[in-house]
Amino acid sequence: MVEKTNAKEQELKDSPAQKENVMQDIEDMITNMLMNAIGEKQAAETSEQFGLGQDASGEGGANALPAEMSLEDIKKLVGTMQKFLDSLNHMIAQAEGGTDQYTKDDDKFLEDYFSTADNILEIAAFSAKDPLTGLSNRYGFDNRLVLEWNRAIREKTPLTLLIFGVSGLTDNDNSYEPLQKDIIIQTISSKLERSIKRATDFVARWSDSEFAALLPITNMEGATIVTERIVKEIGSIDDPKHKGGKLAACIGVSIQAADQHHEKPAAFEDRVHKALEKARESKGSKIIFD
Repeated sequence: MVEKTNAKEQELKDSPAQKENVMQDIEDMITNMLMNAIGEKQAAETSEQFGLGQDASGEGGANALPAEMSLEDIKKLVGTMQKFLDSLNHMIAQAEGGTDQYTKDDDKFLEDYFSTADNILEIAAFSAKDPLTGLSNRYGFDNRLVLEWNRAIREKTPLTLLIFGVSGLTDNDNSYEPLQKDIIIQTISSKLERSIKRATDFVARWSDSEFAALLPITNMEGATIVTERIVKEIGSIDDPKHKGGKLAACIGVSIQAADQHHEKPAAFEDRVHKALEKARESKGSKIIFD
């Protein structure tokens, strides 16, 4: 049930350009999904041509669809794609067909927009799994960030972003044996699933050795509880490089308040990662709120 029209929805009534913006969001997500698929196809063809097989990380194409999908997964994917196409065709017909439904009912327009965007992300999720951890990969995370950002603007709710890693473990770190590093990454991912519990929260493998989490409708108090829980969970993992030692979490955090969604999602993401880099400058666990 859509709630009473709020200030953001009123903006849509006052400015047709706002509707064009959210339609552009859908177009951008579709473009990203298609470019990802094209890139995977090109990578596969290159690997086949030069006999490369897996990529340098030994994980294969990070965004490729699973080599084998169950019949249930195929049905779900086809069904979601059909819902997406039906929803998109409906929006196009309403926007261009000379009807006045969206003019009179902006709640309906926004409801259709978020339904369509959700369908896009469901489809993208099939090609956005990190094979090592089973979490979403960076591609899937960036798409989800766009959706949650726009949802937070519409509903005027805070949005918290965490980007975190482990002290001494970076993307280019070669001090761990490859298998050791894989085990650490897998262990961290399982700990994160214990730390970030709400169904509405979203966790992803943000880079080779870093993770990110989106926490919708989460203020400073909630963010503090989650980050402290992460520090505790990561601090329980043995560090194979140091006998008797434990891993230490470094976390960058930022919270966009309900009335302060003034920048682009990519800029928000970049700012939080810079906070993580500052946290890495300290030895041991460190949380920096931007």
